[in-house]
Amino acid sequence: MDSAFIQDFDQFTQSWWPYVISFVISIVSAIRIYMGGTRCESSGRIDGKNIIITGGASGIGLETTKELAKRGANIILAIRNAEKGAKAIEEIKKFHQKAKVTMKILDMSEFSSIRCFAQQIIDEYEKIDILINNAGIIFHPYKKTSEGNELTFVTNYLGPFLLTHLLLPALNRSDNGRVINVSAMAHFNAKLNLDNINSEKYFSEKDAYAESKLALTMFTKHMAELYKDTKITFNSVSPGLVRDTGHTEKFSTLSKSFFTRMSVWPWMWLFLKSPRQGCQTIVYLAVEPTLHKVSGYYFR
Repeated sequence: MDSAFIQDFDQFTQSWWPYVISFVISIVSAIRIYMGGTRCESSGRIDGKNIIITGGASGIGLETTKELAKRGANIILAIRNAEKGAKAIEEIKKFHQKAKVTMKILDMSEFSSIRCFAQQIIDEYEKIDILINNAGIIFHPYKKTSEGNELTFVTNYLGPFLLTHLLLPALNRSDNGRVINVSAMAHFNAKLNLDNINSEKYFSEKDAYAESKLALTMFTKHMAELYKDTKITFNSVSPGLVRDTGHTEKFSTLSKSFFTRMSVWPWMWLFLKSPRQGCQTIVYLAVEPTLHKVSGYYFR
């Protein structure tokens, strides 16, 4: 080995740089561990349980589906796009070869689609054990659906509201029916304006998202109180700040500028969870046996 290189290396090791590098690595590791959140430590199995998950073809929903399939569940993937659903099922079965997954078309922004889906479930399944209302949209421009509802509010709240009510008979036939509503921390800064519930007087993409998640969280607590004497539990969960879910594509500077994307990505990697990390609390709420009587709580 070149003597000059050895001399330079010796000088490097005797300097402060190894300590600086070790310090930086330690700080980065600590941030990643902290921001990654807790892992689902439950070993609970859900063999043979029928689980519906909306929006399970990508992001947090897909990772949740993988984990629950691995634990023995019969997964009903409720999604809007059949092509994406087929790709998701292929990925799920690569993750777990014995995965039991079926797909049904469901558009959470259209009441007619929700009613059709719910009727199919009632006709085909004796019971539903777990309903995970995961599908949602964020920072979407103002748009009315064909049924006259503002898109964000109906997709994130009114749709889950209707679907949950329509599936209550099937959930009630389970020994421990569970409804898990995926909310978001954004709801802490929201204020519902009942005079502008359909955003016809005023609209903000950020406010519409936050208000829809606040409504979903309030709905969860109300249902828990209403059905406290039944076998069904209702809980909501915030997965935290999660990257690679497609939400960042809503920001034009991130989606259009390659340079900006490359500049921002390291910070997203450092401070945001991966979808796999983001799904851990959802999985915990679905599989942990000791939660069979826990209802009306907000987990994060």
